[in-house]
Amino acid sequence: MGSQESAKWNLGTALNDTATITYSASVRTTLVRLQCSISGEEEFEVLNDPTFFVFRLSHKCACWNGCSSEYNNK
Repeated sequence: MGSQESAKWNLGTALNDTATITYSASVRTTLVRLQCSISGEEEFEVLNDPTFFVFRLSHKCACWNGCSSEYNNK
Protein backbone atom coordinates (compact mmCIF):
# COMPACT_ATOMS: atom_id res chain seq x y z
CA MET A 1 0.00 0.00 0.00
CA GLY A 2 1.15 3.50 -0.71
CA SER A 3 1.26 5.96 -3.54
CA GLN A 4 4.04 6.23 -6.09
CA GLU A 5 4.76 9.70 -4.73
CA SER A 6 5.66 8.11 -1.38
CA ALA A 7 8.25 5.74 -2.93
CA LYS A 8 11.70 5.82 -1.36
CA TRP A 9 14.57 3.97 -3.02
CA ASN A 10 17.41 2.44 -1.02
CA LEU A 11 20.29 0.97 -3.01
CA GLY A 12 22.13 -0.13 0.13
CA THR A 13 25.57 0.87 1.27
CA ALA A 14 27.57 -2.24 0.33
CA LEU A 15 28.05 -3.93 -3.04
CA ASN A 16 25.97 -7.00 -2.12
CA ASP A 17 23.14 -5.13 -0.37
CA THR A 18 19.62 -5.75 -1.62
CA ALA A 19 17.97 -2.71 -3.18
CA THR A 20 14.56 -1.87 -1.73
CA ILE A 21 11.61 0.39 -2.44
CA THR A 22 9.43 1.54 0.45
CA TYR A 23 5.91 2.91 0.01
CA SER A 24 3.88 4.57 2.78
CA ALA A 25 0.22 5.42 3.22
CA SER A 26 -1.13 6.68 6.52
CA VAL A 27 0.09 4.15 9.13
CA ARG A 28 0.88 1.35 6.64
CA THR A 29 4.26 0.69 5.09
CA THR A 30 5.13 -1.63 2.22
CA LEU A 31 8.69 -2.80 1.55
CA VAL A 32 9.67 -4.39 -1.78
CA ARG A 33 13.05 -6.15 -1.86
CA LEU A 34 14.52 -6.29 -5.36
CA GLN A 35 16.49 -9.42 -6.17
CA CYS A 36 18.61 -9.89 -9.26
CA SER A 37 17.54 -12.87 -11.37
CA ILE A 38 20.35 -13.77 -13.75
CA SER A 39 18.39 -16.84 -14.93
CA GLY A 40 15.62 -14.64 -16.32
CA GLU A 41 12.98 -16.10 -14.00
CA GLU A 42 10.48 -13.59 -12.65
CA GLU A 43 8.94 -14.10 -9.22
CA PHE A 44 6.91 -12.02 -6.80
CA GLU A 45 6.80 -13.36 -3.22
CA VAL A 46 4.86 -12.26 -0.16
CA LEU A 47 7.08 -12.17 2.94
CA ASN A 48 4.78 -10.35 5.39
CA ASP A 49 6.19 -9.00 8.60
CA PRO A 50 3.88 -8.40 11.58
CA THR A 51 4.39 -4.63 11.39
CA PHE A 52 4.26 -3.99 7.62
CA PHE A 53 3.90 -5.62 4.21
CA VAL A 54 7.08 -7.16 2.75
CA PHE A 55 7.47 -8.47 -0.80
CA ARG A 56 10.39 -9.77 -2.87
CA LEU A 57 10.52 -9.14 -6.61
CA SER A 58 13.04 -11.26 -8.52
CA HIS A 59 13.66 -9.98 -12.03
CA LYS A 60 16.52 -9.44 -14.48
CA CYS A 61 15.87 -5.67 -14.29
CA ALA A 62 16.85 -5.79 -10.59
CA CYS A 63 20.40 -6.67 -11.69
CA TRP A 64 22.86 -3.82 -12.16
CA ASN A 65 22.23 -2.63 -15.74
CA GLY A 66 20.04 -5.72 -16.21
CA CYS A 67 17.62 -3.97 -18.53
CA SER A 68 19.66 -1.00 -19.72
CA SER A 69 19.96 -2.34 -23.28
CA GLU A 70 16.17 -2.78 -23.52
CA TYR A 71 15.60 0.89 -22.71
CA ASN A 72 18.40 2.13 -24.96
CA ASN A 73 16.93 0.28 -27.97
CA LYS A 74 13.52 1.97 -27.78
